[in-house]
Amino acid sequence: MRASRVFGRALAVALLSLTLVLVVGGVYVNAYQSPPYPFPPTFPVNNFDFTISTSRTLIMIQPGQSGGLVVWVNLYCPNSATNIRCDSTVLQSVYLTVSGCPGGAFCILDKQQVLLPPVYQAGSNFIIYTFPAIPVGSSPYLITVTGTDQFGDTHSASFGVIVCYC
Repeated sequence: MRASRVFGRALAVALLSLTLVLVVGGVYVNAYQSPPYPFPPTFPVNNFDFTISTSRTLIMIQPGQSGGLVVWVNLYCPNSATNIRCDSTVLQSVYLTVSGCPGGAFCILDKQQVLLPPVYQAGSNFIIYTFPAIPVGSSPYLITVTGTDQFGDTHSASFGVIVCYC
């Protein structure tokens, strides 16, 4: 009888100790993780999106000369409500194409594909080479850079190129 009473007390103390450890441990872990986000931070991949901008809106060059600007690709996650903007485990790839290059000129991007680490930006240098025979005028040629990422998002930026004796 005495042995069962001692065993019952020991079992009660062990269960109480285990309960205390689990409760205190859970409170500590929850206090460490919240707010604002779980660790490691994860957000759905469909939060990825990006914008494209250019360092200038107009390039003015003479025939036979070259000019350029920087095409910036900025990553943002419009559905994320925290200070962490994107899923930190996915490297986003954006493929760039150029359209609208004037006849008699050569347009090139130094990077057709840019890789964006989460929360950052990447750039590609756009360069246009003209040749002496290119028509001179005062109206700009409209050039568009379009980016498409691996999730199917597409955005573009446009700028003008004027070939003139200016």
